[in-house]
Amino acid sequence: MTNTDSGKILSSFMWDEWLTAACKDRTEALGEIRGILQGMRITERTGKELLLSSSRLWLFRRLIKLWGEADLGSIHEFPPLLSIPRSLKGKVFLRFPEKLLFLHENRMDDMSRFERKRPDWLRGLWGSCGALYIPKSGYYLSFRVPSRETELTAATMLKKSGFSFGRRHIQGKHEITLRNQEEIVTFLIRIGLVKTSLRMEEKAIVRSMRNRANMLVNCDSSNIRKSLDAATRQLDLARAAVSAPGFESLPDVLKNLVMSRITNPSVTLEELGKLQSPPISKSTVQYRWKKLEHVMGSAAESGERN
Repeated sequence: MTNTDSGKILSSFMWDEWLTAACKDRTEALGEIRGILQGMRITERTGKELLLSSSRLWLFRRLIKLWGEADLGSIHEFPPLLSIPRSLKGKVFLRFPEKLLFLHENRMDDMSRFERKRPDWLRGLWGSCGALYIPKSGYYLSFRVPSRETELTAATMLKKSGFSFGRRHIQGKHEITLRNQEEIVTFLIRIGLVKTSLRMEEKAIVRSMRNRANMLVNCDSSNIRKSLDAATRQLDLARAAVSAPGFESLPDVLKNLVMSRITNPSVTLEELGKLQSPPISKSTVQYRWKKLEHVMGSAAESGERN
């Protein structure tokens, strides 16, 4: 499974959990509704009406559920507010009459005072304009909020909760981004997506293990290449030493090393050391090869002078 495929599976699981998340009471449902609405795009605004839109069709399934839990049907039924394209593709519109505009207002009145302490408003806002991204490396969670006022409210709430985040203006929207994996997991737990947070941690562990395995494989491959290159150079030096006139005059330890390399062309330095009598360490083998290189180099220079 590719990283992209696993990311899509996690995203699908996450939105399923968001859709079915339970609210404890009417106050929580109202808070989440306000967050959802304030994260939607304002298509049209008049003195007495507000037209909101979103291409996230699952958003409206959540709103229908919350509408009943918040007992807003006594003020206005939800279905008549909807305008759904016949093709069931593209944006869905919500037309709010004047008596429902309080749900979109971003003020801390008696109805929304709980937003200072509880995450329901953030859960709704994130569901409306947030996303979780899992590229090849790293993680990031972002909100793309349509209004500056709502962005300031979200940033203030995140800051008070101890989150670190970045902010920028992009494509006409105000973006808030969390990039720390632990903080993203904490945020998901805070808004009630506990199962998603666990899935994300599992994915992070698997990714870490895979990266570690790849690093070890690459390291082993690199070490093997280095060993083979060193063995090839030593084999060339050993053959040159045997062919040189002064080979018999070399110390026995160097002659034994040369012959061991010729008869064992692919063994490592450590293995080559064990073949000596008595066995020697890898560092001693390296020292003796350098000694042989020096002797051969000096002999070559002497021959050139003569």
